[in-house]
Amino acid sequence: MAGRRRFLVVLLTIVSGCARVQLPEAHIISGAAQEGLTWDRAVDLALAHHPDLRQARETLSAAAHNRTQALGAYLPSVDGTVNRKDSRTTTSTTTDSLALDLTVEQPIFTGFKTTGEALRARREWEAARWAYQETSAEVRRSLREAFVELLRLRKLLEVDRRIAARRQENAELIRLRYEAGREHVGSLKRAQAIAEQAAFEVRQTERKIDSQSLALGRQLGGYFTVPMEVTGELEQLVPQAPEPPGDYATLAERTPPVQRLTSNAEALKAAMLSAQAELWPTVTGTFNYGYAGSRASHLKDDASLGVTVSVPLFHGGRNVEGVLESNAEYRAALEAARSARDQRVADLGAHWSTFRDAWEFVAVRQSFLDAARQRSEIVHTQYTTGLTDFQTFDIAEQDLSDSERAYVQSLADVLVQEAEWLLANGRALEEAHHAK
Repeated sequence: MAGRRRFLVVLLTIVSGCARVQLPEAHIISGAAQEGLTWDRAVDLALAHHPDLRQARETLSAAAHNRTQALGAYLPSVDGTVNRKDSRTTTSTTTDSLALDLTVEQPIFTGFKTTGEALRARREWEAARWAYQETSAEVRRSLREAFVELLRLRKLLEVDRRIAARRQENAELIRLRYEAGREHVGSLKRAQAIAEQAAFEVRQTERKIDSQSLALGRQLGGYFTVPMEVTGELEQLVPQAPEPPGDYATLAERTPPVQRLTSNAEALKAAMLSAQAELWPTVTGTFNYGYAGSRASHLKDDASLGVTVSVPLFHGGRNVEGVLESNAEYRAALEAARSARDQRVADLGAHWSTFRDAWEFVAVRQSFLDAARQRSEIVHTQYTTGLTDFQTFDIAEQDLSDSERAYVQSLADVLVQEAEWLLANGRALEEAHHAK
C-alpha cells in the first residue's frame, strides 16, 4: 500500500506539472542605468530571445525529427518479449511456463509508400526552413521599424525643445511689443497659446518615447527599459541610392514565402506516391526466434522465417479516390505557389518604387527646411524692426516648425521603407549584423 501511495503521488506531480505552464518573468528596467542600445546589440537580443523566432526554431526542429523518423521506416523493427506465468488450481497443482521471444520484421516492398513518406517529410522540413526564414525576415522588419521609430522620437524631441524655446522667445517679444503699444492683444494671446502648445508637444513626445521603449522591448524578446536609450543618427542611417533590382521574377522565386509554398507542393507530390502505394502489393519479411518451457532449465528453442505478401483486391474504391485526392491537392498547392510568386513580383515593384520615392524625398524636405530657416531669419528681423506684420511673422515661424518636423519624418520614412523592401526580399534577421 505504501508503494502504491508513492506511485500515485509521483503520478499526480507529473500530471500537475504538465497542466501548468510558467512563463518567463518580464522585468522593466530603469533607463537611467542603461547604456545606449546599438543596432547590432538589438539584433543579438532579438535573435536570442524573440519568442516568434524561438517558436519557429522549435517547429523546424520538430520537422527535422519527423524527417529522421520517416527514414527509420526503411530499417527493420525488432521486438523482444518475456512471458513468465505461474498458475494454480484448487487441487493445489502448479503449472509454470517461461517464454523468451525475439521478433524481427523487415519491410521489403511497400509499394513505394516508405519512399513517398520519406520524400514528403524531407520536403516538409525544407518548407519549415523557409518558414523560419520568413519569420526571421518579419522579425527583422518589426525590430527595425521599432528601433527607427524610437530614434525618430529622440530626434523629434530635440526639435520640439528647440521649437518650444523659440516659441517662448517669440511670445516674450510680442508681449513687449504689446506693452509698447505696437501689437494688439489678439497677437499676444495667439503667441502665448502657440508657446503652450509647443511645451505640450515636448511632454507628449517624452511620453511617446516611454511607450515606444516598451514596443521596442517587445521586439527585443522582453528586454524592457523605460525610457530606452538608443545609439544612432537618422542622417547617418540613410542608405545609398537604391538601384533598380532588374529581374523581379527571379527575386520573387527566391523569397521565403514562395519557396515555402513550393516545398509544400513538392511534399504533396511525394504524398501522391504514398497514396499510390495502396494500389500495389506489399511484401514483408519476418523472423522469429525464441525459447519456451516450464522453467529456465527446460527451455527449448524455436525459430521461424517467413515472407508475407499482401495484395489489395477491393477496398470500395477508397484507394483509387485517395490517389485522385492527392493529385488534386498537389495541383492546388502548385497553383498557390504560382499565385504567390506572381503577387510577390507585383509587391517587389511597389516596394522598390516606394523605397526610392522616400529616399529622394529626403532631399526635397531638406531643401524646404533650408528655405524655411532663411525665410524665418529674414522675417524675424523685419518683424523686430517693424517692417512686416504679425501675420507674416506667424506664418514664417509655423512654416519653420512644420519643415523641421517633416524633415525628421522623411528620414524615418526612408528607413521604414528600406525595412519593407528587405522584408519583401526575405532578408532574415541573421543578415542584419553590421548593416546600417
